[in-house]
Amino acid sequence: MKTITLTHYTVKDINPTPWTKTWDNMMKFGERMAPKLAPLGFKLRFRKMIMDDVTQDNLMAANMVTIECAEAELPETPIENMLTLELDYTECPECRTPEGQEFPCRTFTDFNGEACQALPEEFFMEAVLRTAFKSQQGRECHCGESCDSCASGCGDEEIGRRADARWHKHF
Repeated sequence: MKTITLTHYTVKDINPTPWTKTWDNMMKFGERMAPKLAPLGFKLRFRKMIMDDVTQDNLMAANMVTIECAEAELPETPIENMLTLELDYTECPECRTPEGQEFPCRTFTDFNGEACQALPEEFFMEAVLRTAFKSQQGRECHCGESCDSCASGCGDEEIGRRADARWHKHF
């Protein structure tokens, strides 16, 4: 079983709504998708990393979600990098340090063009699916060849062999 890990970063003693909602969205995603991914050989794992120090760097990283999968040779990567989302920071009335200092919240544009501070389930879905498909590359096919040499049909005589692996699909 291959493990895909999603990690949510927060800062100790700070818990604004966008951060809570990101975690809740991640958990809802997991409840819905874990049973569907298990028969395909994937296990979802969720971690919450609470950074102890209230520093500028930690506040800028807070509410970040990363994805990793050793079997897909994917090191821990912020999902915005994987999905090529543009990161911004916007004001958030709840984003305050324990001492009361305000700080901006990580903000993205969702797939509908709306700005969001809480990461929606769709982001997790897209990142997990990309990771799952990546982990299938190079695996041996039921035709006895790898994706690198058997490009399309697994026995489809009309198409034949192609060197271009993008035509071969394992679903």
